Amino acid sequence: MKEFNLHREKAVNSLLFVINKLEKADTHKTYKILYFADQKHLLKYGRPILGDTYVKMQYGPVPSFVKNVVDEDIDGLEEVVAKYNRYFIKSLKDANLDYLSESDVECLLESIEENKNLTFPELTSKSHDFAYEKSNWIIGYSDMAKAIGASDDVLRYINQQMINESIELR
Repeated sequence: MKEFNLHREKAVNSLLFVINKLEKADTHKTYKILYFADQKHLLKYGRPILGDTYVKMQYGPVPSFVKNVVDEDIDGLEEVVAKYNRYFIKSLKDANLDYLSESDVECLLESIEENKNLTFPELTSKSHDFAYEKSNWIIGYSDMAKAIGASDDVLRYINQQMINESIELR
């Protein structure tokens, strides 16, 4: 079944929001904060913030579209962030909060607060959750929700939201 749709503007502005809230942003911490924010949003509101495809990498889940933005592999989005010293990133603009809902910002802020002071090994360990371990490559949103204790009712709601998004595209 089709998962959630990528929301490019939300993804880019969530990335910028997180980078601008961290004192010194690196790719690992930023990607994990986005992952945990999407998990929180799934559990509380039945949908992710970004709609990005999370892939299983050695040190935890990585949002593929966001990684391509950071690596400047997306036409038209080359001037969003700058990467330096291989793993550190800085924003080249402010996040446009018009693209983020109150619930998006709430979950992003919660994730930043909970994860900003964790070390690389701590973030890696925390992100190697049920969804990560179950995946061979693409990490499913239902598994992300299960990893943080979603009930069967919440999982049914999330699955219905995925169906609704796929119908909206037709």
